[in-house]
Amino acid sequence: MRLLLRPTVLALTALLAFVSAAIAAPTKTLVWEDLVPKFEGGPKNPFDEMELYRQLEIETIQWARSLTEEERKADEFKPGLEDALEFEKDLRKEGLDVDKLVQEYTAWQGIIEERGKEVVAELNGKPVKLAGYLLPLEFSETGQNEFLLVPYIGACIHAPVPPPNQIVFIELNQSFKVDDLFMAVWVTGTMKTQISSKALSFVDGTADIPLGYTISAGQVEPYTEVTQ
Repeated sequence: MRLLLRPTVLALTALLAFVSAAIAAPTKTLVWEDLVPKFEGGPKNPFDEMELYRQLEIETIQWARSLTEEERKADEFKPGLEDALEFEKDLRKEGLDVDKLVQEYTAWQGIIEERGKEVVAELNGKPVKLAGYLLPLEFSETGQNEFLLVPYIGACIHAPVPPPNQIVFIELNQSFKVDDLFMAVWVTGTMKTQISSKALSFVDGTADIPLGYTISAGQVEPYTEVTQ
């Protein structure tokens, strides 16, 4: 007797439903805030009630204290170090505990930094569309297919590096040529959520940029206000 193995109607129905759902999965248009997980309860800035200029002074002191001995000798850091010394003198004259303030600021920044590494797991594998500024990892006259997408002009080069969950690595299906840094674009593709890093080339070397997301099989189009 020959036994015929046939999928059941139920199995076929489930398979067709899965395939249909995958094909029909709508592309979700994201904003950068969507890439940041929702945290409950904070963290609260311990200096919320302090004048902004005072916050900047404490930040400068904390920065100066974080420098290495070699960095302290560099001419480019001397103005900042001199400012930090003056700020510290002024704060102490007012009877403020500078060491405690710097410690509180460092702890708060540590929490912010750790939260910047968190990603929204629900976005993994989803078709998405996101607007931002395209930054090539290195320049080529024939174009590239690997880029960084960042939320503002100057990120990673002329301004501080955004947290990992505010940088997206872009893998395109084919090469795309850019003539200028920070071209405003829409990128469409499949989102992956995984902390990684990529080397960004500069004229004088490279830097490792931490990443929270990847959009693979992506397509690029010039930025417009209309997202339909």
